[in-house]
Amino acid sequence: MKEKLPQIVEVKWKDSWTSSDTKWTRKQLEQEPDLILTSAGYLVHQDKRGINLATEYRIENGICRHVHHIPAGLILKIRKVK
Repeated sequence: MKEKLPQIVEVKWKDSWTSSDTKWTRKQLEQEPDLILTSAGYLVHQDKRGINLATEYRIENGICRHVHHIPAGLILKIRKVK
C-alpha cells in the first residue's frame, strides 16, 4: 500500500510571552491582549496532550522535521486544509 502525506491543518492557539526589558504597571498588564497565533503544517500526531505539526515529511520512511508541539490547553481551533 502506498503511503500518503498526513493531513495539513491550521491551528489557532494562545501563546505565552515574556518581557525582560520593559517595566510594566499592573494596569498595563491587565490591558495587554493575549498573543493569538496561527500555525500550519502536516498533522503528524494528536492526543489529549496536544498536537504535533511538521513542516517537512518524508513519505518513504515517515520521518518528519521541524516539528512544532502545541499543548492541548492552548489550542483554540483546528481547521483541516483542503
